[in-house]
Amino acid sequence: MGAESEKMRAFSSLLSSQGPSLGLIGPKEAERVWERHIENCAVLAPFIEEAGARKVVDVGSGAGLPGVVLAILLPSVSFTLLEPRALRKNWLDRMKKELDLENIEIFKLKAEQWKGEKFDAAVCRALAPLPLLSSLLSPLVRDGGQIFALKGKNAAEEMKKVPGTRLSRARQADGQETNVVSFSVWRR
Repeated sequence: MGAESEKMRAFSSLLSSQGPSLGLIGPKEAERVWERHIENCAVLAPFIEEAGARKVVDVGSGAGLPGVVLAILLPSVSFTLLEPRALRKNWLDRMKKELDLENIEIFKLKAEQWKGEKFDAAVCRALAPLPLLSSLLSPLVRDGGQIFALKGKNAAEEMKKVPGTRLSRARQADGQETNVVSFSVWRR
């Protein structure tokens, strides 16, 4: 994992030093980018691998969380990052170039504007409540594909409103637990 860890350290450093001034993360977040953001997003990598996903979309990618983190960890997986805000899209373009991430494509779009291919999986972090996520992300995913959402403390409550969801508690390297809500997309 040599090249991947170098890229991850570089991404963490850039996000810590420039993220607050660009409005990508809060000012107090700079000191804890690794634990709060990088490790939090990294827990999705095994889920993507287990699902056998080869093409993944990250909706509302923002600072590259989780899309850039996952692209570094899973270099053989293709990632499409959708980010509607120009400043954040420019940041993602810069990260792609500076970190030499050939496995990502970035589009300045909202999920509902996507007209391209269907993906094997969709990921998101801090995007919207689960019922809204289901309607936003399902059209992007192929039949039988998976959606993985990093959710906070209210995950179980939100899941009551979306049938067929599963809750996994993934342990980060620092021992913290992260809620991953997942569900399959099936069309009738």
